[in-house]
Amino acid sequence: MNTNTVTTQTNEPNSVHPSPIQNQKSKIENEEGKTSEVNGQLLLNELESLLERYVVLPAFAPETLALWVLHTYAFELRDVSTYLGIESPEKRCGKTTLLGVLNRLANRPVPAANISSSAFFRVIEEMRPTLLIDEADTFLRTNDELRGILNAGYTRDTAYVIRMQPSEPGARNSEQPNKSQAPAPSSFNSFNPFNRCNSFNSFSCWCPKVMAAIGRLPETLADRCIVIRMQRKTINEDCERLRDLDTTALRERCVRFVEQNQKAIAPARPEIPESLDDRAADIWEPLLALADIAGGDWPAKARRAAEGLTASAHGRSPIGALLFDIYWGIARQKSERIFSRDLVDWLNGFTDRPWFDLPGLRLVDSGKRKQMTELWLAQQLRPYGLRPRTIRIGDDIAKGYVLEEMIEVFQRYMPRSELDNFKAQYARSQAERASSPGARPSPGAATPARQS
Repeated sequence: MNTNTVTTQTNEPNSVHPSPIQNQKSKIENEEGKTSEVNGQLLLNELESLLERYVVLPAFAPETLALWVLHTYAFELRDVSTYLGIESPEKRCGKTTLLGVLNRLANRPVPAANISSSAFFRVIEEMRPTLLIDEADTFLRTNDELRGILNAGYTRDTAYVIRMQPSEPGARNSEQPNKSQAPAPSSFNSFNPFNRCNSFNSFSCWCPKVMAAIGRLPETLADRCIVIRMQRKTINEDCERLRDLDTTALRERCVRFVEQNQKAIAPARPEIPESLDDRAADIWEPLLALADIAGGDWPAKARRAAEGLTASAHGRSPIGALLFDIYWGIARQKSERIFSRDLVDWLNGFTDRPWFDLPGLRLVDSGKRKQMTELWLAQQLRPYGLRPRTIRIGDDIAKGYVLEEMIEVFQRYMPRSELDNFKAQYARSQAERASSPGARPSPGAATPARQS
């Protein structure tokens, strides 16, 4: 029995292929017979307020989600469709509730708790939906094909899947190829030089998507998402139950706002915060464009959210955190080289770092703690061109690493957020010591948590 099936639900009465502005033109006219102007600032304020009523959200999430909901109505005017990644450390953190609210707000939502690769691109090709994928942790990590399609599907130009399908009856006898001439691009879907009984077909997999998972999304996919990490609400936090929520008026206003501003949305090139890297700039640009058009305080709110959530995501980068801890371990020795055994001992002193989620670490203390080995460390660094070599420190000779050979890797791959966080913590510890002469700094001040 194939468990990779999809049960879909849509708020639209049919699945007609949409126009660039979603083919949902809503004519709500005023007394003079003219379409009323939608105030973008008020619309986003109402979306933000509604999301906060029903879900306990982390910092920067309400404004980000409000902009993303509006983006689902305008995504075909842009070249990038923004992904959302909803993560939580365990169950009952509000992921499914959030998807339920988004299902009532987004443009042509299609929720799915599991989906096969073939169903994935076919439903997108036919409906141009907003795809809401729940329980991604149960099937996405083991499905390389689907993960690859998702990785490529956030930009218009690369979001295509090629599949073979039977040609029309009689095509084999009626079509004789010219073997001396390659097929023209226009005939790509009608001529297959490899098998005369079949033809190529391309399917688009480009649309807005939300992927919710317990734990972390695959790293390559999370890098293409705005990641929002949910937490279980406390006894002091409260929200309304999701019952009888009618969002028809809000959705109609989203459609009208995009209709009225499509000439501004399509060519918009908003100013991107300097702290965002190229990938983050790509996925945030459609939302920043909408914020600028809406006006009011939304341009500033959107950029604060972009910087805050991007820094948070980079701070959780496993390999970035590992590189930072390696750099720190070498720097503390006041030497430009370090033996592998000493570096591993240093790294094993940490108690909670993002790289603890990387596979292959050894469980110790009856499974209570993870430890790396010299071999594991070498395997993590090998893709970056770093290998241990025989070095001398004093009278000792052993395998190790040289700082000079690692500098370029640190500059390219170590997140700025790790260094900024370290500097901020160091400054606080220095201020504490200055205000309390003679006092010893607390263990771990200005450092990530380490074993005492």
